[in-house]
Amino acid sequence: MKKSVFLFSFIIAVTALSGQAMAASNTAASKPSPAPTAAAVKQNNPYEVAGIDNAAAFSKYFSKLQKEVKANKKEAVADLVAYPLRVNSSGKSIEIKTKKQFIAKYNQIFTDKVKKKLLAQKEDELFVNWKGVMVGDGEVWIGQFGKKIGVFAINK
Repeated sequence: MKKSVFLFSFIIAVTALSGQAMAASNTAASKPSPAPTAAAVKQNNPYEVAGIDNAAAFSKYFSKLQKEVKANKKEAVADLVAYPLRVNSSGKSIEIKTKKQFIAKYNQIFTDKVKKKLLAQKEDELFVNWKGVMVGDGEVWIGQFGKKIGVFAINK
């Protein structure tokens, strides 16, 4: 038993070392790529994984969303929503299907907690994945639907 464990460990070690040696020889033969420039990084779209195809348009949208929520402009915020909007609270979920319905329930949707998280969020600290762009600790989710960027979920 001890011999087989030793032999198995030896085979793993040899395989790992030979893989490192091959990687080193391949790396040495190829020319290292230069570090990306600041301009190249700036052109990168950090929202692409979320399906948002224009980083500048998202930045403009996000700034406007924060501005309109801060000013408590219900109608303007309603225009920044992707309907149907899913609102989740206490394990229950409702769908807000229209702008009119959103405006009527605005204060129940954009609670003080949701507003606080949205307004405190810095754009360069947003979490982005294939589901969308997350604000705060998941209070607000933003995505792109067709050509429109919009809030599609609120977790209060």
